Amino acid sequence: MGLAEGGLNGALIDEFDELEYSIVILATAEVVMPAPMLSYPTALDEVGSTLSVPVAMPEDIDPAVVSSFVQALEKALVVMAHARQGEVIARADQLAELASGLLEPSTELLADRVNRMNTLRQVFADGDWLSAEQLNVLQDKPPKNKSQPASDWKRRGRVFAVSHGSREYYPRYQFDAMYEPLPIIREVLAAFGEVADPWVLAAWFHYPNGWLAGVDGAPLAPKDALNRGEDVVRAAAKRQGSYLA
Repeated sequence: MGLAEGGLNGALIDEFDELEYSIVILATAEVVMPAPMLSYPTALDEVGSTLSVPVAMPEDIDPAVVSSFVQALEKALVVMAHARQGEVIARADQLAELASGLLEPSTELLADRVNRMNTLRQVFADGDWLSAEQLNVLQDKPPKNKSQPASDWKRRGRVFAVSHGSREYYPRYQFDAMYEPLPIIREVLAAFGEVADPWVLAAWFHYPNGWLAGVDGAPLAPKDALNRGEDVVRAAAKRQGSYLA
């Protein structure tokens, strides 16, 4: 079992354990009082068809009201059980469907991921990329921290980077001759909006865009039209969907 699959199964098991505990609590019909201290339930007894779980009482509670408190709590739990048990079971069913769907991916999902990986490989192979360390060396006065200034530029929304082979890379077209970020990149990123996957940005910059026409009327890739700032920003704002899943 791979790391990803193991992590998924562990997460699902934790979810089901939580559901099982929730159902137990909601079905509780008897409350007992242990030592006067806050504690997590440590025992579960079965008495006939009735489940019980120990509940710690606050230290400052008046012993004279404990009996009434327990009776009220029992009634509240019964009401909660009837009101929420269906929700808990429905959630368990949803988790089961999710687990079976993830463990047995559909043909469409596999094809989609294959297409995505092919797109990433093409974008990376066709482009010029710089690591943070390379950008550091190319500065007039390189900072001692090798991740700077690229990391700070990215944090401020002046450039973007993609992950490839467990490393981050920055497209070369984002920088001028002195390897400083082009001002237009910040404007384009702001118009494009937030994205969960930076490869969406890389694909958008890479492929010809119908909102950007060359002198012959053919679509241009945004990365090849950065000298037409307003047009590129407008194209980013008008984008419809993305090239990647």
